[in-house]
Amino acid sequence: MNTPSIPAPAPEVLRLTDQTTLFLIDYHIWSGRKKLRPEDLRMGQDRPPDELISLGSKKVCDPQALRVFHRKRRQVERELLAVGTRFLGGYLVPNSHAAAVLVEANRLTGEARDAAEAFLADYDRHIDAWCAAYPRWEPAIRKAIDPVEVVRAQLRFRVQALRIETSLAVAEDTLAEDLEAVGETIFSEVERMARHLEASFLGKDELSQRVLGTFRRIADKLDALSFADYRIDPVVRSLRAWLARLPATGSITGGLFLEGWALMRLVGDAEAMARHGAGLLALAELMPQKASGVALAVRPEETVDADETAGSADADADSDAVSGMDAQTDSDALAPLSTETQTMPSEEPSTRAEPIADFDALFNDDPVDGQDVAPEVDSTSPSQTPAPSMTPEPISAQDFWF
Repeated sequence: MNTPSIPAPAPEVLRLTDQTTLFLIDYHIWSGRKKLRPEDLRMGQDRPPDELISLGSKKVCDPQALRVFHRKRRQVERELLAVGTRFLGGYLVPNSHAAAVLVEANRLTGEARDAAEAFLADYDRHIDAWCAAYPRWEPAIRKAIDPVEVVRAQLRFRVQALRIETSLAVAEDTLAEDLEAVGETIFSEVERMARHLEASFLGKDELSQRVLGTFRRIADKLDALSFADYRIDPVVRSLRAWLARLPATGSITGGLFLEGWALMRLVGDAEAMARHGAGLLALAELMPQKASGVALAVRPEETVDADETAGSADADADSDAVSGMDAQTDSDALAPLSTETQTMPSEEPSTRAEPIADFDALFNDDPVDGQDVAPEVDSTSPSQTPAPSMTPEPISAQDFWF
């Protein structure tokens, strides 16, 4: 009997997963709660306080004593999300950052284990303090207390680093579908990171250096994950270009403040980031020599032909309509051109030629109105020397062709 061959997965399916590591946070934290029983509510006329019961459970230990474990978990999550993104219940981190992330995650996990040992050593004291805070309900609390060894078994802290790929035994691969949504997840996470940035702009005309930390963290995250979605890189370049031009100290004001406002609105909207990245890439395909990723501008190394600098205002307007850039960018880009094309004024303003009203006069032998013809000189009379004339030479037709 021939065994059917298992088809090999398509190469593109493993492209993203080959470059990433999946991290799983395996933190099991004792809740310090027990199920609320009917007899717990028959212990007098008074209703138990909200600090003691909630949602069908009663607290048998002070929640403040357990907060350290939840705080360590959130710290590990922040480390993974700084350069990674959520994926399949874990966190997808680029391989280039995986080793450093694992070191920091293991350090925080070690601190969580040390905190657990400290809590277990003082377990009885925590229970006694909780019962003393609610003496009327002490019998109900004591009845639900677990031995310290039972609590120890419910405290577990570790971080796993795994490689994911589609199993060869699976006929229908769904991993590729999940990977297609990674870009949208990244943009959504950045939107949450930028949630509080708007408060730093509203009603103000300057931005403090402290707020720049959030912009840099967003740029670092997007930069690390730019390979996961083609729309991310243009957003990264927009952020990097702005951050590179900011002063090292002092407040951010003026035009840089307004640019920061625009970027705040950009990174605060996941859908806007996706459209921005896709739009700039489309622009780069249409005009690869002019699309700079953020705005169109004349690069310093480009040389401008003299004929191009003499273009009409209509041509400039058409160029603006194609590029879609704002007036500020266009004025900055065209400033060097207007300087080069300026005509130097004559030394004597009174000798400047009057404008030609009739172009037909340029194509016949008649003198041009408003201009004198130099007198003829008799070549047979050597004593006659033509006097210098301050009248400029007639303007030829060639001067009016572009």
